[in-house]
Amino acid sequence: MSKLIKIDTLKFFQPTPEYRKLVILEALYENPNLSQKELSAIAGVVPSLVNKYINELEKKGYIETKDLGKNKIYNVTGEGLSELYFLKLSFFNDIVNLSKRIDSQLENIFLKLKGKNEIGIYGAGLVGKVLAELLLNRGYNIVVFFDDDNGKVNSRVFGIPILPLNSKVRIDALVVASIKNSEQMVKKAKKFDFTDIYVFKTEEFKLSWHG
Repeated sequence: MSKLIKIDTLKFFQPTPEYRKLVILEALYENPNLSQKELSAIAGVVPSLVNKYINELEKKGYIETKDLGKNKIYNVTGEGLSELYFLKLSFFNDIVNLSKRIDSQLENIFLKLKGKNEIGIYGAGLVGKVLAELLLNRGYNIVVFFDDDNGKVNSRVFGIPILPLNSKVRIDALVVASIKNSEQMVKKAKKFDFTDIYVFKTEEFKLSWHG
């Protein structure tokens, strides 16, 4: 069975009770001997809340609890396995729908850079890294990061070199990635004879062409 995406590690996603139930059911299916303390760590809730989930799952016939001395064994029933598959399918359906919405919102970026074989990103901070990851995941070829910070120059991000702006690197498009300094960076890029310059507009998640 494929592992779940751990949304509780993503700071903008709050796990729901349904997600916790899914995590606990999946954990017990894989290992019936887990203690409530171990389940607590896996589900990211306090042991008393795990006990509440266990009682609910047992009441609905999704698990059977057996005492084994001081320990307990939690066996997932046939009904429990069906519920696990249903929850998992529902979870991945939500992920697919979210992915479609994100792709639709980001289509402007991908269309603007369509046909650009070698892309440079000016700005190796958080904005540049987010943009690079989006483009790399779509199969775009990012050959270089440019940055004005000497502390970043000659290091790498995702295996891509960070160089000063005056470096001679052949690119088809330059994308400026900054929250506050994009206008100044565009002017500087033009002074170094860069053409086909785009600005990553973080407030709209779009690219705008600047010559």
